[in-house]
Order: sequence, then structure tokens, then C-alpha cells
Amino acid sequence: MRAARRVRPDWLVGSFGHEYWPLLALGRLTGTRVALFRHLNSRLKPASRVLLPRWADRFIAVSESMRSDLVRQGVAPERIQLLYNPLDVEHFRPDAELRATTRQALGIGATEVLVGFAGALKKEKGAFSLAKAFNEAMAQRPALRALWVGEETAHARLREAISPEFQARHILQGWTRDMRPLYAAMDAFAVPSEWLEPFGRVSSEAQACGVPVLASRIGGLPETLSEDESGWLLAPGNVAAWRDAITAVCDLLPARREEMGAAGTRFVRERFSLERIAAEFITILEGSALTLLPR
Repeated sequence: MRAARRVRPDWLVGSFGHEYWPLLALGRLTGTRVALFRHLNSRLKPASRVLLPRWADRFIAVSESMRSDLVRQGVAPERIQLLYNPLDVEHFRPDAELRATTRQALGIGATEVLVGFAGALKKEKGAFSLAKAFNEAMAQRPALRALWVGEETAHARLREAISPEFQARHILQGWTRDMRPLYAAMDAFAVPSEWLEPFGRVSSEAQACGVPVLASRIGGLPETLSEDESGWLLAPGNVAAWRDAITAVCDLLPARREEMGAAGTRFVRERFSLERIAAEFITILEGSALTLLPR
């Protein structure tokens, strides 16, 4: 309250559910407009569905999927605006030198195809369905390798899902502050989520680094790639479909994978760059409460 009265901001912005009501109260007490972001595909309580979008000056969803889900919950569509999550495309970008050094450090041969995953190693993220798909794909493609990035406490459970004869072809690593070297080393990136992803940040990060993406057709994930150009969309949890997509990636000529990677970099730069999202955010704050739809 003291800070708001001293600084006199034009807007108060909240991104998490526990911030919503305190910010709305603070906005009312100080006469400050409030913008609330909805980042999770969880159900709002009945009172929140009615009051939050009405009392907030801007109510913003981070994907069209999330916006549609809020409408299904009963939120008036004209009260929800769309703003994708931004990405620093100067930080996440293709780097041939980084690719060579990281693949060498990981022990990935020039003719091997490395497919990666980064996320929580749990069922909701599709990690165990993906492991099954790798088991079947590795039986067909000797050049296939897998890279997993996730919490080390779940590595033992993941290893149990990997066929013994293919254990040596999997690389398991813990969380890292900088994914760029690992993205650079990959030939494709998998996002096999089986729950309603609000957006899909790792998908945009991988594409920005020039990596084709295989993603589940669920939640906001389809909005993060250009289908058949920068990646493919697959049925979540369908092991056979993921096996076939992984083997298809192995069969692509390196030049085709590079072409798809370049398409992904362009797509992310055009849609999710910091500059574009910042400009759209300013437009939302300065303009009338009209929904901005994706181009």
C-alpha cells in the first residue's frame, strides 16, 4: 500500500492465483487499474469466474486454448484477452558451434539422431508414454539416442520404463539453468504432455534454437508451432503414433531437419519475440477491452 501510494503506478499486474484478490483490493483502495494473467488450466471457483473478470480492468489468458477453457467455465468471452508468453529470441537461437561442442561432450556421433525431452518426469507430462515409444523406436532405428532433462529424484523410476537393452542409448540429466547447449545438441524435441498445457514454453524455446518439435495436440501446445513446417502434432498418450513420429524424424535427411528447424526459428521470432509481446501488452493496457486474437 505504501509503495503504491508513493510510486502511483498506472497498473498493478498479477500472474498467480494467490495474488488476484489482494491486488484487486489494493487497486480499489488506491484507484489503480489491475491486469490479471491466467497461466494455469485449472478451474476457477464459481465466485472467481464471475467477479475476477469483472473487477479486473484486464483479464488475460496466455493461449487461445486457455481463453476457450475460461469461456467454457462461464467467463464472458468479451472480458478475456489473449497474450502469449514472450521469449528472448536473442538468448534462444541456433548456434552451430555450441551444437558441435555439446554433442561431443555428450558422446553423440555425427550420424546419430538425438531426440530430447525437458520437463517434469511424470505421467501428466507424458514422460513414461514417451519412454515406451523410445523402446519401440530404438528397436527399429539403431542411430536413435534420447536425452532427458528433469528432476534427478525421478531418474530411477524413468530407468525402469526403459528397456534394458537400450539403457546405454539414453542420457539422463538433472535440471539446468541454461538449456541452450542441450537444445543445440538435439535433432528433435518432444513435448508429449497428456494434460492441458496452458502454453508450452519449452516448445517455443526449442524451435527458437532451430530444433523441430513433436508435440501433443492438447491445450495450448498446438499454438506454439507451425504444423508440418516446424514440427508435428500427435495424439497424447498414443505410443504407436509417437514411435512412428520418432522413427520418421530419424529417417529425415539432415537438410530437411535443418529446414524444419529454420521454419521454427522464424515462427517463434514472428509470434513470441519480446518486442512483439511487449507491444501487444501495451496495446492491451492502453486500448479498450477487446480480445486480441493470434495472427
